[in-house]
This record gives sequence, structure tokens and C-alpha cells, in this order.
Amino acid sequence: MTKYLFIIMLFLIGCKPTDIIRPEDKVPVVNNLTYAPSKLSPEEKNALTKSLASTHQNYDPVEKMIWVTLNGYNYHTDATSGRFHRIGNSFTYALELLELGDQQYEQRAFDIIERCIGLQDTVRSSRTYGIWGYFLEEPLATKKSPPDFNMADFFSVTLLDIWMKHQQKLPSQLKPIIRLSLIRAAESIQKRDITPSYTNIAIMGTYVTYLVSNLFYLKDMQVYANNRLKRFYDYTLEKGGFTEYNSPTYAITALDELNRMQQHIIEPVAKQMIDQLYYIGWKMIAVHYHSPSGQWAGPHSRAYSSILGNAFYALTYRASNGVIQIQPNNAVTYSRLNHIIPKDLYPFFRAGNYPRTQKDIFEISAPQIIGTTYLHPNFALATANRSSMWNQRRPFLAYWGVLPQPKYLQVRFLHDNYDFSSASFYSQQQENKVLAAINLNLDAGDKHISIDRIKTGKFMAKDLRIRFEFGKQTSEVLPVKNDQAIGATVDGLQFKVQLFKAVFEKYEGRWEKNYNKDGAWWDFVIYSGPEKEFDLKTIKEAAWGFTFSMGKIGETLPNGTPVVSEDSGKLKAAWQGLALEIPTSILPLPQNL
Repeated sequence: MTKYLFIIMLFLIGCKPTDIIRPEDKVPVVNNLTYAPSKLSPEEKNALTKSLASTHQNYDPVEKMIWVTLNGYNYHTDATSGRFHRIGNSFTYALELLELGDQQYEQRAFDIIERCIGLQDTVRSSRTYGIWGYFLEEPLATKKSPPDFNMADFFSVTLLDIWMKHQQKLPSQLKPIIRLSLIRAAESIQKRDITPSYTNIAIMGTYVTYLVSNLFYLKDMQVYANNRLKRFYDYTLEKGGFTEYNSPTYAITALDELNRMQQHIIEPVAKQMIDQLYYIGWKMIAVHYHSPSGQWAGPHSRAYSSILGNAFYALTYRASNGVIQIQPNNAVTYSRLNHIIPKDLYPFFRAGNYPRTQKDIFEISAPQIIGTTYLHPNFALATANRSSMWNQRRPFLAYWGVLPQPKYLQVRFLHDNYDFSSASFYSQQQENKVLAAINLNLDAGDKHISIDRIKTGKFMAKDLRIRFEFGKQTSEVLPVKNDQAIGATVDGLQFKVQLFKAVFEKYEGRWEKNYNKDGAWWDFVIYSGPEKEFDLKTIKEAAWGFTFSMGKIGETLPNGTPVVSEDSGKLKAAWQGLALEIPTSILPLPQNL
């Protein structure tokens, strides 16, 4: 009788009997899922304790959330500066407190979880049902900036980590709250039904809907999640890789979610697809890794920084069980995941094989997106044949130097000192030489590729320029004019740029150079002066073409001016066996940029 009363109580609080992890259960199983209770080693616990020290200081016991400080433009927020209570940081803090295993912090974690879940949109008829905003101070109902529907995916992943690893700690009254929150978020994800081309969210949403539907016996969602996994798997194999190609930011996110699937999903067909996708992700990283500079060579579809952070090296160290030691004296770090680099990829992270060219077709349908990466013992030079110049794109990127002081060269198009998403990049590359061009597009973005589209064609600007950014170069790079080109030598390498085409209204443009503590740059200044309005619908031509080459000092770099022809609003250029054609008139945004 007592047994049946216990089962009835479990259902009343929203749990199945198999949701409860008993101490004697080494690998609890529920509906094709395995739990993975968290167990940190003493070294990992010490690392987590240290990393939490600063977060403790930002905890607000009144609001039961974490304070963060904003500085500058953010895509999905109205605020640009000041202190705010951030929901995502608070969820993560709660999870890490539970991971720490220190009972003095458990109630704090429970308070945070309940507080943050309470900020989710629970109105089923609402457009933002199931998602969260970023900050306590910006409720979804009142914020002016667009809501970020990805928060249903990101926050659910953290809640699932709490559920799958720490369910035995959760108070009985908190479990149905988490359960309902996860179901709401999963329903939002299912309704949104993101396409497989949005790689990291496609994988993340698949993970969330798969686990939530199996944990809580949502039959229709189970069918959806299985179909979504198969759809993403087929799409990725057909393309030969992820649409968010070669992304230091989101390839890792994709691998994280695939690794979570590996930890929890045991159904054989699903597991086979997940393992194959996981291998594809690691192979993409491996073949683009440039061991001399210790950098993940381009081109990058999305990146938040042009230099790898220590987290990457810690990841490769852990995922190889200490075999791959890119940076010496790797300290033990805390991780909620259990990544494993396939052993056949180890050689790429060690000595590599240089020189060699890595060619990738990132988009197989026309117009194709092709990446070219030339990996040389002294540098890595990479381009995409077509791309936006959004601040998360890296269509032209070179690396050189050694750890811990790598350097890079990135080409950017700046509108008032921020990357202009209405600029597009085109190129052809052969080993160390590049023929490239930039133009402008209608109905594209300003700071973001889609959130702030310039629908009228009109925008205000004080400054427009193309920047050749020598990142981490803390002294001036002196350009030397030679045969209509400008060149320089840095760290035993020579760089050569020739701007052979520059047209934008009546503005002739000029070259400038400068540097600061973060790097040096050469700028081709298109316009700089009083703020004025530019209208992309009335500007007849906007195009800039250049050649680039680099190599060791003493090598002969390619010479000669490209052969150029213009006809019907198109620019055609040929140079050193490379050919390129772009519109010079400002046309609607092309596909796949």
C-alpha cells in the first residue's frame, strides 16, 4: 500500500517513478534515456570553486539573480550600458552551485532556479510563449528590441543539466515547476521549428525536444524530435558539414549538445546518427587547426573573437585525456561534458602537414560557398568565396606567430567603427594569393545581418572605411608603396595589398594607418566627416577590389595589376590565374550570405 501511495505522490508532483535516481542505481534509465549524475574529482571541484569566487560577489540575494555589467551595443536588448540581472548567468550559476556539491549553497541554487523560471512567458497565446528575455529589467512584454527565441533552447539545456544530473537533490515542490518550464520551452522550440541550416540551434533544439518528450512521455513531441534529428542528419550529410561552417563559437556549441545526446540517448538508430555528426564536427576543427600559430584557421561563418581563448586548449587537453597538450602546463578545469576527440584526428593537433590547401564546399546549392585555407609552416591564410561582412563573419583571415603570442590579419568594412552587415565580400584564392572585392547590398543589415535591416536603403554615417586589421600587433605597421601596391614586413613575413578598384559616389578615398594596444591597421577611408545620410537606392556604384599576398621575407610575391573590365554594372577582374566577377551596382542581398 505504501509503495502505491508513493507512486501516486510522484505523479501528483509531475514525476514518473523512473525519474527518481536512487543511490543504488549506477545508470538509471527512463524511456531510452540514461541519467548521468554529476561526480567531480577533487581537482575539478577545486577548479570550479575558484571560478565561482567572482560570481558569488555578483549574486543579489534580494532578487536571487546575478548582476552583470553591460558596455555597448547588444543585438537583443534595449539597454547598452549599466548593471542588470541576467537570467542566463543566473541559471548557469545555480547549476554550478549544485555541481559544487556544497550543501551551504543548495538552497541558493533552488531559489535562483525558481526565480528565473518565473520570468518565462507562460501565456500560451503569446508570440513569445515558452521563452525568456535576457534581463529582469527588460520584460518581454515591454522591451522594444526583438526577442531572442534562442533563449528557449539555451536555458532549457541548463535546466536539463540540472534535471539529469541533480534531480535527487531537488525539493519535491521544485520538480513540477522545472518540468512545466521545460515543456513550455520545448513546445516553443517545436512551434518555431528552426531549419537545419541554423546549425547550433537546430542541434540544441533537437536535444531539448528529444529529452523533454522522452522524460515526460509527450508522444507527439517524441515523433517530432525523432524526425528532427533525422532531418538534421540527412541535411548535414548531404551538405558534407554544418551550415554554420568552421565556427569557433558554434561548432563547439554544436559538439556540446551532441555530447549531451551521447551521454543521455541510448536508442541505437539515434545514437548512430549522433556519433557520426559528432565526428563530422571534430574533423572540421582538426583539418583547419594550424599548429604553428595554435589557431583555428578560417574562414569562419561565425566567431566572437579572432583569437582562440584558453577554453579551447583546455577542451582539447581534456578531450584527448591529456595527450594533446597545445599549451604546456594545462591546469585541470571544470567541465560538465565528456568530450572525446577521435584518435585518428590527433595528428592534426600536433605537427600537422604543411604546406597544404584545405578546400571546403560549405554550401553545395547554387550559389555555392567555398572556403579555401592555405596552411603553411609560417602562416595560415583563409578566405570564403562569398560572405557577408557582419561582425561575426571572418571571410578573410590570416594567422601567424606562435602561442602564446599569435597574431592575425582580418579584413573588415566599418560603418562608424562597427562592422557593416550591408557589405559583402567575394574572393578567389590560390595558396598565398587572393583576388577579392567588396560591394554593398539592399535590404541587408547594419550591425546585424537580419535584426536591423536597412529597409529604406537610407542610413546615417560619419565614417565608412575598409580596414586591414593586424590584430595583436602592438607596434605600428608601416606601409611601403611599391608598384601601385602597399606592403610591409612583420615577424619575418611580408604582406602586400593592391587596391585596384574603389568607387563610391564622388568620394575618392584615402589610406590611413594607426595602432593601439590591441593592434595596428591600415584603413582605406571611404568617407569621414560630418554625419550625413547615404541612400543605397540612389548610389549608382559601390565597389572595392584588391589583391593580397603574403609569404616569408625573401620570397617573391606575385606582381602585376589585375586586368579589369566593367560592363552593365559588373566588375570583372583577372590576376595571377584568378578571376572574379561582382556587381558594382547596389542590388538586393544575394542568397546564402
